[in-house]
Amino acid sequence: MALLVFLTFLTLFTNSYIPVWMVDNERTHMNVVMNQFGEMKGKVDILSINARMTGSTDINMYQSIDLGADGVPVFASATAGMISYAPYAGGNSSVRSIFNYTLVSGGKAYHYDQYGGGMVQFYAPNRYYVQQWVTYENGAILIRQTDGQTMRAYPSIELDKPTPTSRINMSFEQVDFVGKNSSAAGTSNAGLNIDVIYLDSQTYANGNITGNPNVKTPVVLIFKTLNGQAWYNYLFQYLHTADNNLVNNTDYVLSPYSASTQTVKLVINNVSYFTYSRAITQISIEVS
Repeated sequence: MALLVFLTFLTLFTNSYIPVWMVDNERTHMNVVMNQFGEMKGKVDILSINARMTGSTDINMYQSIDLGADGVPVFASATAGMISYAPYAGGNSSVRSIFNYTLVSGGKAYHYDQYGGGMVQFYAPNRYYVQQWVTYENGAILIRQTDGQTMRAYPSIELDKPTPTSRINMSFEQVDFVGKNSSAAGTSNAGLNIDVIYLDSQTYANGNITGNPNVKTPVVLIFKTLNGQAWYNYLFQYLHTADNNLVNNTDYVLSPYSASTQTVKLVINNVSYFTYSRAITQISIEVS
């Protein structure tokens, strides 16, 4: 009888209490990882600001990432996670920037069409809590799971149209990851060495290559991403802000996320000046 009572309480403990305990452990771990990604974004931003103000890129920063969630001794093992670094190489994370410009001092018009981007992504194959992917790309932090996705930290895209008849001044800071693909998995800690090796920031006068000064070409941004719905939702909300004077299908065209091409396309028309920055960033992963 005593053995049956013990087995009953053991079964109740393992089938009810342990799953609740592990759900709490895995949820807490995901909150920690999201905060660590926020710290990583802040450090990239600080390094970019330092490069902009001093013209020097001789410092770097370090960010620790907790890979695994705690287990329950004897009853449940720790839950492993994986961090991956994917520089732009035509993969699942990139941004294509297209525009024509003339130098601020005037002169010949030029055509710009370049790719960049890349991502740092954490995958948590949680066994009790929902599986999640946390991604840092183009200055934004995104959270994705099987039933949806959202943007937690916003990218540096700014549109300024002071009055309904004004032309638009636009700025965009693009984070370009370079180097080699790398990843680490386990239940310990991983360290990210972050180095902004170059910052290119230019202000372009929006120009055209037709010879007609009345023709104003748009600025086009095409985001290729696994988090396309979150990007579209954020851009839709930003563009529809009540006090920005932007008119849909006149000042801008935002195409819905295409699952087949994994892209979101944003076209900004009637741009006067475009401040375009590229933070060339390299990250290496070290496992403790």
